[in-house]
Amino acid sequence: MNKHFPQKIQGIKSFNQYVKAEMPKHDWIDIGFYPDSFILTSPPVCPNFYRISIKFELEDEDGRSLMFFSSPNQPIEWDVKKPFKGYYIQITEDIIANYQHLEYSFLTYGLHEPLYLEKEEEMIITQIFKDALREYESADFSMNLLLAYCNLMFAHVSKFYERQFGERKEKYNRLVNDFFELLNTYYNNNNQNVTQPTVTYFAKKLNITPNYLSDLIRFHTGKPVLEHIHLQIIDTSKSLLKSNKHTVSEIAYKLGFEYPNYFSRLFKKVTGKSPSNFQNQ
Repeated sequence: MNKHFPQKIQGIKSFNQYVKAEMPKHDWIDIGFYPDSFILTSPPVCPNFYRISIKFELEDEDGRSLMFFSSPNQPIEWDVKKPFKGYYIQITEDIIANYQHLEYSFLTYGLHEPLYLEKEEEMIITQIFKDALREYESADFSMNLLLAYCNLMFAHVSKFYERQFGERKEKYNRLVNDFFELLNTYYNNNNQNVTQPTVTYFAKKLNITPNYLSDLIRFHTGKPVLEHIHLQIIDTSKSLLKSNKHTVSEIAYKLGFEYPNYFSRLFKKVTGKSPSNFQNQ
C-alpha cells in the first residue's frame, strides 16, 4: 500500500473483510457491533460509503463514549492498543443521496471532530443502535424502518453537537480566531496567482473539513462562513475602489475573479451598488 495514496476500499463487504467484521446482510446498509477480531491498527484507507459509529472503553478518554463519522472516500485510520466495544452503521452514498433528509453535515466531519457523549446522550444513542441492529438481524428487515432509525439518531446527534460546540469554547474559539486571521490576511499573503478564497481553502489550512468549518462558524457567529468570505472580498474591494488606481476589471482580477461581471454581481448583491457607482460617488 502506498503511504501517500490511501487504499480505496470499494463496498461494505470488502471493508468488513479488511477489518475482520461480520459480513453485511445487504449491499447498501450494514449495522453491527465491533467484534474482538476487529483489527486494532490500520493505515489510512478510503471506504466508498458513510460510516457512523459509537465506541466505548477507548483509552485516554476518561470513560466517555465517542461517536465518529466519515464520508465516502474520506481517509480514515486508527491505532488502538486493545479491543473496544461499540456499534456501527455503514451506509452507501446512493442511500444518503436518495433520502436527502439524512444528509447531515456532520457525516463529513471525519476524524477531526468526534462527538463526546454525555451519559444520558450515550443511553439514547446506544438504544437506537440496539433497536436498529435488532431490526437488521430479523429475517425480513424493513429498509424504511432502518432509515427511520438513522434519521432519529442523526437528529439527536445534531442536537448533541450543538451542545458540544457551546461547551468546548477554548478549542473552538482558537479555531474561529485562526479562521478570521487567515481570512483577514488572505489577500496580503496571496499576492501572486491569487484566486478567490473558498471554504475548502480555509478548511484545508485549518486541517478540518469544509462542513465542520461551516457549522462551527455559523454556530459562533450566526452567519455562514461563505458570507464572511464575501464580506472580506467586498471590504478589500472597497479600499481598492476608493484608491482610484485601478479599473473595476483590474480589481476583479486582483481579487481572483476570472470574470469581472461575477465580481460586479457579488458587489451589488452585498452593497446594493455597482462597483463603478461606488467608485464614483
